Amino acid sequence: MRRKPLNTAARSKLSKYARQLSQLAILLAEAGSRVERAYWKNRLFAAIAPHLQGTSETTLNQALDYLYETHLRAYDEMAFALETAVESPDLSPEKDVLLIAAPVLAWSTYSIPSGRIDPARMEDLYALFNSHLLAAGCDIVLMDLLFSPDQLPPSYNAAADLSRSLAQAVLQEQRITVDYSTLPVTQPFLSDVRYLIGCISAPKGAAMFRWQEESPGTGIPALSREDVQSEWKKHAGQQLQRILTGCNIETVLPNGLYSACRLAEKEARAYSVRASVAFLQTAIDAKPTDLHASVGAFVDRGEIEEYRIGLTVEGSDEVVHGVVWTLLGEEFGNEPDPMFEKDINSEPENPLVRTRIKELLAEVGINNVHMLEERFPLEYCDDCGAPLYPNPEGELMHAELPEDADVSTSQLH
Repeated sequence: MRRKPLNTAARSKLSKYARQLSQLAILLAEAGSRVERAYWKNRLFAAIAPHLQGTSETTLNQALDYLYETHLRAYDEMAFALETAVESPDLSPEKDVLLIAAPVLAWSTYSIPSGRIDPARMEDLYALFNSHLLAAGCDIVLMDLLFSPDQLPPSYNAAADLSRSLAQAVLQEQRITVDYSTLPVTQPFLSDVRYLIGCISAPKGAAMFRWQEESPGTGIPALSREDVQSEWKKHAGQQLQRILTGCNIETVLPNGLYSACRLAEKEARAYSVRASVAFLQTAIDAKPTDLHASVGAFVDRGEIEEYRIGLTVEGSDEVVHGVVWTLLGEEFGNEPDPMFEKDINSEPENPLVRTRIKELLAEVGINNVHMLEERFPLEYCDDCGAPLYPNPEGELMHAELPEDADVSTSQLH
């Protein structure tokens, strides 16, 4: 999956250590056999390990940026190796460990809870994971917090530190308590994601998740991933609803930290559209057929970063609500010509993105859709920092509900 680089670094500034990582990733991407892949993979992991200690990520970022510009297959190999090294530190000759996230999509006109989870609820969560997610013989440690996206580890090194800490706890069969006061303040949004974070341990080479467990005598899994997901949604939804009171929620199947977060980001976009329509029906009594959606591509340094959907009501050009559709993975278009990097129209679009957005709007009952051809700069409100959304005329506006709207949330997203 294509991923955006963390920074933009000039190739001329590539250090010898970043050059080594880049070359190993390229050799891994171009390997012609499983044996050769295993060789370069081991070399790459060994080279990455020292750079996940401490606080500086300059070398890692330089390597990622260089590969993003020159060799996308190697970039994916490098990113995957980094994520794997972070999530699964090699701390025991007898156990495998995995840093996991369990995402929950939520929307509410009230504040979506985050922070400390009551000890009694924590016991319920441990029982939930053991009964409906983990394979036999696995152990788990869970952090006693419900994280918002801005409270997740902000870097590979921070995530690696967390992973090692949780891995030590699960290997020693200890519980862990987190100092919530050190985390950033959660920003209130109508629709957002919350995360449970934990670490699983399993005997070396054994199954960690129920969908990996084999049915006796068959050599194939007894349960599919879809089976486990269905049971998880049912039982996790019941448990998490007690924590996320006053919210409409939808659970996402837990997995390794980065994979789970990417899936949550992808699912959250459609969820936000559905939540926005439901919210506007309550707040201003607007039926989906009364709403108009204006969809525009927003560009930064010549690349389309996201689409924004401005929602207006029949008979008015004022944006009452908006949704940001961030591009992920294969949704990015082709690379812009470096000579036209500053041109706002330089990157070709992926037409499937517009099609998906239009189909989703139709699913929720919005048939009046304006697919704007104009490219827009990535602009935000100078006063509050909120995104600006397009109206049907292509004007960028702050999303503002009418003064008589029935709403108690403090900020819209």
